[in-house]
Amino acid sequence: MYHKRKLNVTGVVQGIGFRPFCVRLAKEIGLFGTVSNTSAGVRIEIVGTREKLDEYECRLYTEAPPLANIQNISRLDEDLKVESLPEDFVILPSIAEEKNTVLIPPDIATCEDCMREMKDRTDRRYRYPFINCTNCGPRFSIIRELPYDRPKTTMSEFKMCEFCGQEYSDPQNRRFHAQPVACPECGPHLLLVEGKSGKPLGNENQALDLAVSFLKEGFILGIKGLGGFHIACLPETGPLALLRERKKRPHKPFAVMARNTETARALVHLSPEAEQMMCSPRSPIVICPKRKSCTLSRLVSPGQDTVGVMLPYTPLHHLLMEHIPLLVMTSANFSESPILATNKEALDDLAEIVDYFLLHDREIQNRIDDSVVTFAGKRPILLRRARGFVPHPILSSKNLPPILASGTEMKSTFALSLGKSVIVSQYLGDLKRLETALYYEKTLKHFLDLFKFQPKLLVKDMHPQYISGFIADKVLASAVESLKVQHHHAHMASCLLEKGIEGPAIGLILDGTGYGLDGTIWGGEILFGDRRSFERAGHLLQAHLPGGEKAIEEPWRYALSLFLETFGKKEGMEKAFSLWPQHAEKIRPVAESVTGAPVTSSCGRLFDAFSAIAGIRDKVTYDGQGAMELESSAGGGKEKTPFEVISKGGVYQVDWRPAIRWTVQNLTKLGISRVSAAFHLGLAESLAIACQKVSFDTGVTKVVLSGGVWQNRRLLSLSIAELRKKNLIPFWHTSLSPNDEAVSVGQIAVGAAKLMD
Repeated sequence: MYHKRKLNVTGVVQGIGFRPFCVRLAKEIGLFGTVSNTSAGVRIEIVGTREKLDEYECRLYTEAPPLANIQNISRLDEDLKVESLPEDFVILPSIAEEKNTVLIPPDIATCEDCMREMKDRTDRRYRYPFINCTNCGPRFSIIRELPYDRPKTTMSEFKMCEFCGQEYSDPQNRRFHAQPVACPECGPHLLLVEGKSGKPLGNENQALDLAVSFLKEGFILGIKGLGGFHIACLPETGPLALLRERKKRPHKPFAVMARNTETARALVHLSPEAEQMMCSPRSPIVICPKRKSCTLSRLVSPGQDTVGVMLPYTPLHHLLMEHIPLLVMTSANFSESPILATNKEALDDLAEIVDYFLLHDREIQNRIDDSVVTFAGKRPILLRRARGFVPHPILSSKNLPPILASGTEMKSTFALSLGKSVIVSQYLGDLKRLETALYYEKTLKHFLDLFKFQPKLLVKDMHPQYISGFIADKVLASAVESLKVQHHHAHMASCLLEKGIEGPAIGLILDGTGYGLDGTIWGGEILFGDRRSFERAGHLLQAHLPGGEKAIEEPWRYALSLFLETFGKKEGMEKAFSLWPQHAEKIRPVAESVTGAPVTSSCGRLFDAFSAIAGIRDKVTYDGQGAMELESSAGGGKEKTPFEVISKGGVYQVDWRPAIRWTVQNLTKLGISRVSAAFHLGLAESLAIACQKVSFDTGVTKVVLSGGVWQNRRLLSLSIAELRKKNLIPFWHTSLSPNDEAVSVGQIAVGAAKLMD
């Protein structure tokens, strides 16, 4: 007597060789039946003895392919008795169902097996720039619909040749049901064209050889990759100066691609953790400290003591890097806009920037930028969560109701909840740019269609003018209950959900700006609460932000405001004239306008102001420049900038006025390096003291850290140490970026807590 068991496997189980694995495992154990992709997961029907069925179910978990992420294996019915065995174990056609709960795999860097084949002169895919298998290659970037099958991807345009079809159909082959499988005969192809005219200059190997030749000669190329275009050039002063001039990007750092880890190690200090991340299938850009012997032009990352390095992660990259050990590889977009992804976009928008284009004819359905990771000691910090990470879910400890969270405006993402999974979009950019807002809308529609998602609740930021909420309303176009969540509460809740913390905690939330409950601009907050609700237990001392957005572009303005608060009007202006003579004509009128300016507790603006006071950056050309250069300038020294923690109206305030006085008095004597180091240490200690006071009041010792300021490696390391000294338990993001990309996840957490009351 035999038994038949029906299983449904959910998680990241499509596009990573899971069905071939199911076939091989069944044949090894001696089971019979079928497996198929469905919109709800992978459906398995197996027939055999109960002992063998149990073994199979167990080994699905323990021996799943390395790129799989099984969330659950559920039995769809009780074991049924059957008299006879089927003839084989086979893969059935995919099944589309009313609701999609299957999770999409991310794009994966080229595996070692494909690399060996690409270098083998006897292999039919020798030097083929689009080689892939079930263990690597495009996934998220090519998916149009679920379930994940070739006809529902951008590979549907390429009909498999007989040889590829045999591999695709052979359960013992590495390319068994690898949807992007291709070869030179039937797959995508390369084309090199001249920049301004679009005139074709060569294809296939000729295109590749010309691209390498032009790069070596110092030209700038637009290269179509996995999720969009890169702009590439040699990391030398001549090409870089030209690129910065053409792209109007005077200071923001560029990333470099290194041929291998040995090449990278000659430029940067590569910790074991950083190397492991760099070499992982995710293959992100990793921000590493420069070596003193680093030979890169200073124009790669001006004003920084670090540089972003990545390894080749597509076959095309590997082929380019055979002859060039290092290339600048920066995203082909304009600041905070989506990465360019179509050949037409690139030819239209980049013709004045690049000299030549290396194109291919595989369409990119979902454009996605490179992920960026840095390390604070051994702790990873995600600066941008994109290729290789998206759309891997953030997991909840319990089932969540169906919620759409529209996120924020800068560094925008949206998120939706599917059972225990929170699916977060890729980093989308600044929605104040029209092209980003349009792409946000297009991507949101695509996600809703992919998952056939109908939310029960729409969650938005409390800011009345954030575009994300308006776009989500427009896309849903139906009466869905909505909820507005305060920005910093969403930050706090994102970390609570990521770390599985159900009860109350202290939230140390540091960022640039967020709309506060009192109508002021928050950004240096100590909250107490849980996913459902919070109270403001403390914050940085507030000050006026003269010029509003203008003060973000010109940090000396907010520094002047701090001077006026610290020294009074007369002395504060005198010190401003001394420090910033280049702004002499503006100082008095700005000082006169201060009292009418918005009020903020922003920690991001505090960093900007100290950068201006230290003489590092009085104007910025990209978001976070002042803070990043202040961090880079920090060296040794045991000094500690004095902050004071005071209680006012039952709320703790971290007073920066003593720190301002001390910095002005000691800057000349100690120098920028020691003053910057002292600022980071003093701020970390004072924040920990404030959290300790909240802990004494509440009895809660858990502290969650979120907000863009926690991308600062130095501040994160110091703050974790200071919190632990005070017997507090810090938690920080490791699966999400701490910046506003995390807000949509926090909105899900708050919305779910309120719905599940």
